[in-house]
Amino acid sequence: MDASKTTPLLRSTRENGPSLTYQEISKGSMGGPESVRILRTAAEIEDFRETWESWQRHPNIDIDFYLTVNRMRPQILRPHIVVLYRDGRPDAMLVGRIVNERIACNIGYKTVFAPRARVLRIIYGGILGNLSPANGEILVNEILSALCRGESDLAILSPIRVDSPFYQAATQVPGFLSRDFFPPVQLHRSTSIPATVEDFNRRLSHKVRKNSKWKRLLRDFPGGIRIDCIRELDGLERMIRDVEEIAKKTYQRGLGVGFKDNAETREVLRLDAEKGRLRAFILYLADRPCAFWVGTVYQQTFHGGYVGYDPEYGRYALGMFLMMRVIESFCQGNGNKDVAEIDFGLGDAEYKEILGTCTWQEGSLCLFAPNLRGLGLNALRTPVLVVDRMASAALARTGLVAKIKKAWRDRVKQPKNMPSEDGESSTGLSASKAKPKGA
Repeated sequence: MDASKTTPLLRSTRENGPSLTYQEISKGSMGGPESVRILRTAAEIEDFRETWESWQRHPNIDIDFYLTVNRMRPQILRPHIVVLYRDGRPDAMLVGRIVNERIACNIGYKTVFAPRARVLRIIYGGILGNLSPANGEILVNEILSALCRGESDLAILSPIRVDSPFYQAATQVPGFLSRDFFPPVQLHRSTSIPATVEDFNRRLSHKVRKNSKWKRLLRDFPGGIRIDCIRELDGLERMIRDVEEIAKKTYQRGLGVGFKDNAETREVLRLDAEKGRLRAFILYLADRPCAFWVGTVYQQTFHGGYVGYDPEYGRYALGMFLMMRVIESFCQGNGNKDVAEIDFGLGDAEYKEILGTCTWQEGSLCLFAPNLRGLGLNALRTPVLVVDRMASAALARTGLVAKIKKAWRDRVKQPKNMPSEDGESSTGLSASKAKPKGA
């Protein structure tokens, strides 16, 4: 008999509960008052729209955004939505996709190798409904069940709050062979919008408020500074043109992240504009586009998406100047309850530390299929991550991290166009690469 059919793969989180065997996991049902349904087509998702819309709280998990991304990316094979029912009613949901993609194993920004794999990707914000510990355990078991059935080689869970029941279950429920031993953890920051500009300024240090670079900017461009906010379809073409003009010069373009004028970006921006939630701020110097901050207003929160500036004007700290002016505009317009909070998005940065008032930790996780393919991916990935963590820790002790990042970014500010063989990017498995929107 095949040993994989009898060896326990999961340990139960129930006190003194037995381990679950392959056959028990593969059934995909919990028994008792709980039941699980997997949505695998757009038509099935549409039938579930009303419940989904009642739970969605973040633009990345908006049902129309999710379906748009599915249509636009050829590497997405199909949806994979786990719906947990209790007593016949939807109680929680896990939103993912089955994706055929390359998995980049990185040391810092450097990709060591990138094998292709079939991935069950749980998207950012994709745990909805009743997020109880019991539901978290069931949903994690369902991910492992899909891996045992061979639906994917591994599952990648986009950043999840480490204090959430689902994250705790994802780190405790998987057996040894499927577990992620090096989940990267990163800070996520947000800020509340105060009632007045004066209240906002009181949060900031004197050094930030009186930035000497901005004095030089005002001196060099008297009367030649303006900020446009594009919200509607009629300004979309100009906005895309001007933002792309800046974005192609940034270090983010060299890293393969950030804004890029392509079919998917245009479709998503069109969707946001049609729904009235697009906010694209562009800073012009003497009518030349020089910096941008593009995001989405969703349920009174501005979610910062793309940010960048023309490095030719780096001496003016344009990115921070633009953000300060945007936040001031939110303060001045706070009476209409348009924006009450800013979510700065994944990852940390100096400007987020300066402007943020709320911080929490998020962790990404990989869970591997208990077969040769999954175990092989885990075996390839683990030593690379060990080196990455050791190098990061050593650099942190020397205080050289910021200098090395700056040198690397300067190196890639004017990248050559080098698409992969299939025109798609790789998904990094180290903590240092930014994740694209919709991941």
